Amino acid sequence: MNQLDPNKNGLPKSGIVIAGGGTAGHLLPGLAVAEELQKSGWKKDQIVFIGSGRGLEKELVPASGYRLWALTGRGLNGRRISLANLWNFVGICWAILKATWILARLRPRAVLSLGGYAALPGALGAVILRVPLVLAEQNAVASATNRLLKNFAKAAAVPNAGTGLKNEVVTDNPIRESVLEAHHLGRKSRSDLGWPPHDPVVVVFGGSLGSLRINEAVWQAASSTQLPTIHHVVGRRDWEKVPASLPNTIRSLEYDENLPKAIAAADLVVCRPGGSTSAELAVLGVPAILVPLPNAPNDHQRRNAEVLMKAGLATLVEDAELDGQRLSSEIDRMLNEFKGSGDPDGERHRRSVGYPNATRNVANLVLTHASGEQPPTDRKAG
Repeated sequence: MNQLDPNKNGLPKSGIVIAGGGTAGHLLPGLAVAEELQKSGWKKDQIVFIGSGRGLEKELVPASGYRLWALTGRGLNGRRISLANLWNFVGICWAILKATWILARLRPRAVLSLGGYAALPGALGAVILRVPLVLAEQNAVASATNRLLKNFAKAAAVPNAGTGLKNEVVTDNPIRESVLEAHHLGRKSRSDLGWPPHDPVVVVFGGSLGSLRINEAVWQAASSTQLPTIHHVVGRRDWEKVPASLPNTIRSLEYDENLPKAIAAADLVVCRPGGSTSAELAVLGVPAILVPLPNAPNDHQRRNAEVLMKAGLATLVEDAELDGQRLSSEIDRMLNEFKGSGDPDGERHRRSVGYPNATRNVANLVLTHASGEQPPTDRKAG
């Protein structure tokens, strides 16, 4: 880890700014990096987040003990001309001005951009004020925000080469400490979760808000066939739609704060292949049925899924093809394929293809440019 002294004379109180949020996929890597910065000696009040007033950061960042500047504005709805997009554009412009003013006050040593519309104001403020900017890309294909910023960034931390960004450093996605702890515990967590110790358990979720397509497939399958135990994280958007009569094997939750623990203890996962989720699955070594979001920008979720498929960890089901019958048949097939030889935790560790040191690698990259040092010639972090 770069040993830039956070208490060195002349260092502003807010030494590092992390820009972005909106969704869990963008925000959680930023919180993971913030935790890693603390391990190297930085205090919480030296790490500041700039994000959106509409995103999860409004709740999760203060709950984690960090200061948040929540700005107005939201992403544009495609390229079409409309009153809504015009108003959104005005909101983005105002947020950029506000972010620039914030950064001028904080005088940070570096800004880490997490991608997505919520990162744009803080990242552009860094460009305007010539603060070193590092991009963090969670997906196999770069987001529109990171592509816009690529010519101004000192470096881009990416999950794999070929994202389309300049100055790529392959670090993989930052992983939360809770994920690494869950990886260590594995199936030992089953008793805490109230799961059967040996019977198969499938974890199903669709992101922070949930996925109606995935949720409906679970409910259809439950009414027409017998499923193994399903740990079903429905999400806020569809929680009121949960059927009143479901078998006892379907355990529905609106939200799961300990989702990494559940994933690590599961036999199989059904989910969207977002960037952070894909990185966590790779580290945890848990097989998955992946259902890419059909309208994801640049079809990045399909690219994320393909990485796990090449590693032999996943299968892909098209969103339009997913229903109760298809879900049930894929669950049966995958459980049989990964049945194993009696040592599920050992097999899971052998299947792990992720980067457990990814968070440290990204934090190191940020501190390298915060200190003004030249980056290493090897473009792949250790």
